[in-house]
Amino acid sequence: MQLRAHRFSQWRTVRRAALLVLGLSAWVIGQTASSAEADTQLFQQPSLSSALASESLMLDVALAGQRLVAVGERGFILISEDDGRSWRQVPSPVSVTLTRVVFPSATHGWAVGHAGVVLHSQDGGLSWSKQLDGEQVARLELEAAQHAHGAQPSEHSQQQLEAAQLLFEEGPDKPFLAVHFFDERQGVILGAYGLAFATQDGGASWQSIRERLDNPSALHLYDIHELAGELFIAGEQGLLLRSIDNGLRFDALESPANGTLFGLLATDVQGLLAFGLRGKAYLSEDRGDSWRSVPNDLPLTLTAGARLADGSLMLVDESGRTLLSRDHGHSFVASTLAKPAYLTGLTSSADGQVIVASNHGLARLADSSARLIRTTEPRP
Repeated sequence: MQLRAHRFSQWRTVRRAALLVLGLSAWVIGQTASSAEADTQLFQQPSLSSALASESLMLDVALAGQRLVAVGERGFILISEDDGRSWRQVPSPVSVTLTRVVFPSATHGWAVGHAGVVLHSQDGGLSWSKQLDGEQVARLELEAAQHAHGAQPSEHSQQQLEAAQLLFEEGPDKPFLAVHFFDERQGVILGAYGLAFATQDGGASWQSIRERLDNPSALHLYDIHELAGELFIAGEQGLLLRSIDNGLRFDALESPANGTLFGLLATDVQGLLAFGLRGKAYLSEDRGDSWRSVPNDLPLTLTAGARLADGSLMLVDESGRTLLSRDHGHSFVASTLAKPAYLTGLTSSADGQVIVASNHGLARLADSSARLIRTTEPRP
């Protein structure tokens, strides 16, 4: 129990840091002492329609065919059908903050967020249904721990069972922070306290895969990325995991980082970039076997990254800078946006332009410079 209490205190500290990085200071002030009961109410309530949704904190954006889909605070989901020039809100079944969104095809997409929420769309982001929530997550974790302990009792399985029981008692207050789908049926979601689940049927059912991960301290998991048939996970305290068997087992890599890693980005067939707190970035050109530091002139936390339509790499940081690499991640050139903001996610639109998510909504970057073109006017 003492270890669990320490981990909870650790999580509160890391959550504050992560939320501040993502431009969520106001949320932290207002919600630090929020209860599981409040979270329960929010994930059971549809998001309100708001004229200010397009100017609110948005945490991620993805391309669904020709359509852009963004997610953020209060369960807000926005879409753009003109390459990010304008946005409109679509209904969401929850009011909790949504942290990530992915579309493995033009029609099927998933979004994850606070209170263990997983949403699914079958029509390119126009409508969404809830597939999973924190109450179900806690129940699945407990059932998995009970089964493992019953099949092969040990000190480790007893500890896992006690942790799962406490998770169940605490309620649905743990967020999912990463989601990856290989196709329309197979996917993985990751989150706080080492939460890890997989589906083989498009989210109709989910299974805990915590025991497949070499993460004995239950560190928080922030990103998952696929490279050359292998899977990589980045997380708290520099955690780096790799699977070479399609996710059956994730083994810890020797990490170059001590601080939290928020993201991973493939640089080429063999290359992988890991980035996170204090502007730290590390490049591996042998699929994680070795790493070297990538120069960055300012210690500002890197929050997101993407491979752009022209093959270049872009990272964004908490100050509103973009960092562009045209040499597969060996070096980056930084530019400051005309209207700096906490940048939290990015993608390329169908016409090849960069779309960024921030604490002020969504924006489309200009062709010839890093000037920020605001696109927060709601569509009629």
